[in-house]
Amino acid sequence: MRSVARHVDQAIYVPVSWYINVPGSWYNMGMPSVLNPFIWDRPLDDPSKIIGMEAFAHQVALTLKGQTNVALFGPRDTGKTTFTNQLTLELGTAHGDDAPPFDVVKINLQRVVSIPGFIGCVHDAMTSHPVKRLRRAAQRQIGALEKEIGFDIKVIKGSVRSSTVSPAQDAETLHAQLVSLRSLSDHLVVVFDEFQRLRHCPGDPLAIIRSALMSSGSNHISLLFTGSIRNALKTMLESSHQPIFGEAAQMQLPAISRVDFLEYLDFQFEATGKPASEAALDYVLNATHAHPRSTQQLAWECWADTPTGQPVTLETVIRAHDRLVQTIERSEFASVLNVLMSGDDGEINEVRALQLLADRGGSRITSRPLATRYGFSSHSRVRPALVRLQGRGLVDERDGTWYVVDPLFSEWLRRASPLADQIPPEDAQGE
Repeated sequence: MRSVARHVDQAIYVPVSWYINVPGSWYNMGMPSVLNPFIWDRPLDDPSKIIGMEAFAHQVALTLKGQTNVALFGPRDTGKTTFTNQLTLELGTAHGDDAPPFDVVKINLQRVVSIPGFIGCVHDAMTSHPVKRLRRAAQRQIGALEKEIGFDIKVIKGSVRSSTVSPAQDAETLHAQLVSLRSLSDHLVVVFDEFQRLRHCPGDPLAIIRSALMSSGSNHISLLFTGSIRNALKTMLESSHQPIFGEAAQMQLPAISRVDFLEYLDFQFEATGKPASEAALDYVLNATHAHPRSTQQLAWECWADTPTGQPVTLETVIRAHDRLVQTIERSEFASVLNVLMSGDDGEINEVRALQLLADRGGSRITSRPLATRYGFSSHSRVRPALVRLQGRGLVDERDGTWYVVDPLFSEWLRRASPLADQIPPEDAQGE
């Protein structure tokens, strides 16, 4: 973790000397005001707010600079996109004569369902690149490509083109577009975020990527594939029938250590005039299991609920946590759960497996008494249900233990369960 001295710029004070009326609230502009230092609704790009990932970023950067592609696994909302922001900074550092600074192009594939959609994502990544030098180079490449193919690539994104344009032509356009990335930099990393989405994309996009970016003429390019659905991404990399079989080193996004998170939270509260008690900090991390997004979200709520100059107390944290858990009732998690509850026997088993994890944890999922108590016809049906939930991004497995990825969702499930904390200890021992 970064030294706390590097975080001192997070307390942003704005001294002015009058009142201003803002709809819905009054701000005393005669008092120093400070911004909430916690961010949970978007990836972090401020390096001083990214914690516990320096060593891993260094490792991944050197791997990519050594011309080895990397596949990075990590459940959703655990900081993959934030990590790629830190990795971009690390890649931009010279690590020696044989490891000069690398440029980065990030392609977000989260909504890709077709080759035209893929083309649109690549177009957006090139034309909106945050570095002007690369953005200008990309615009020149796209202009040259459009002259070659005879139409504006932007129309692929939102318009219905002539029926004379075939899927094969779309594939050729994507290939040419990806090839044009080669000219943007002499040392380049291309990030394909949520890469597993391409498994449902018709038109063989993996073969196009391999031909354009993993063949002769692309030795100066390395690829980073990130994915929140581990099994899907591994299938794309480990099946001998896939074009990119065996072409990437597989890495797991590490968890942020409790000590690193504790130090970060302690400093941010203290530096912004709202020191947190040790009991409050412990409750935050116990309630969120140091899940990056949920921890930042709970800390944000606690900070917002504490008057300037007052300490963040244990009672403040408990109230904020209760509010957040209650919001799950109206969240996407509740919607998914309702859909599963209306499904077939396999989907009902997924609900049972979710409830079992939330209530009892995931270290003894094959316990026959537990499986029976939660309605499974056989204990052997628990693991397949968890694998399907993993495919939905709702649960994951680390070091042999299954868990619900979002700790607020897990707590909501536990509080609503008629079985939580009611199973005799001897029933939970497994067989």
